[in-house]
Amino acid sequence: MRTSPRSLSGLAAAAGCVLAVVACEVPTSLPIWDTVWQVPADSAEVSVASLLPSSVGIVDVGGGVQAFSLTLPAAVYSTTLGSVCPGCAAANGMRVPKPQFTMVDSTVIALPSDVASADIVGGTIDCTITNGFGFDPINPSATASGWMRISVLSGSTLLAKDSVPGTALTLPTNVARFRSIPVIGTPAAPVRIAGPLKVNITLFSPAGDSVTINTSERFSVNATANNFRVSQAAVAVPSKSIPAQSDTVDLSGIKDVAKGTINGGAFILTVRNPFTVQGTVNVDMTAPNGTHVTKALSLPVGGPTAPPATLRLPLTASEINGLVGQSNVQIALTGGVNAPGGPVTVMPTQKIIINTMVEVTITAGGK
Repeated sequence: MRTSPRSLSGLAAAAGCVLAVVACEVPTSLPIWDTVWQVPADSAEVSVASLLPSSVGIVDVGGGVQAFSLTLPAAVYSTTLGSVCPGCAAANGMRVPKPQFTMVDSTVIALPSDVASADIVGGTIDCTITNGFGFDPINPSATASGWMRISVLSGSTLLAKDSVPGTALTLPTNVARFRSIPVIGTPAAPVRIAGPLKVNITLFSPAGDSVTINTSERFSVNATANNFRVSQAAVAVPSKSIPAQSDTVDLSGIKDVAKGTINGGAFILTVRNPFTVQGTVNVDMTAPNGTHVTKALSLPVGGPTAPPATLRLPLTASEINGLVGQSNVQIALTGGVNAPGGPVTVMPTQKIIINTMVEVTITAGGK
């Protein structure tokens, strides 16, 4: 097919227009792009021990298993013969056959104010019984035998109990007797206590041989919670400091492998917080060349099912340039936490895990 001269000139003109358009879109400089370098540091851990009140500690219970220990104050019960034996008052100072009586009373082992509850899995209630009466109340004659019972409750929850007949225990005058009562709680079936422990004491003393009645003589029981082991506790965390955590990061190699202008960066923390506490974290970075960068951030409330929180602290170009190229950049973390929602439920192996990372943004190209 023939092409007319007019058609050729039209195509040439169209091609010229296309070339002109293409020529207008050709870049006059090289492209500019950012590269991001991330250098991780070692993780830091904040043990549950940092949140515990002084009455709660962490102990090994064998087999690689840990539990809380719980320290409670002792409780003392003390009474007089005149208070527990109604029939003794009229015979005070006389020698008469000992009247029958039943002693029913209690004392309290207080739970620390900063412990709302505790799941007890082991321990004992140790009782020292001192009979100051001039007779054995549960063995008042060769043929008569009484009994003594001790029960320990938190509210309506039974924690420990003991029952002993006179045939199995003697209570001589002014001789201390020791009874160690195991708690009912076990690792498989903990017993939760919430509030004070009530130690109930019941003693049945049958009628017995003639004795000289002295209504001022005393009978006492000293009760102590011993070696208490706890699998879980709810504790108050009004305000607690985070133990200082320190590490180093090597930023000396970034300038050797990345060409361009360092125009910014960030310090990034990934926090796994299993506790319902919030707080602040202070970050202090110090390089061998004297560069010193300090930042602070808020730690959000965590919880057993809370996802990891990523916290980002931007660094200016001046700050990051002072750190890059330095080896052994010191990173120190400090801060504090508190519980805005009341007592915090904790377990012995829980901990806050903080992963740290330095991010460097480098701009290249454009020349």
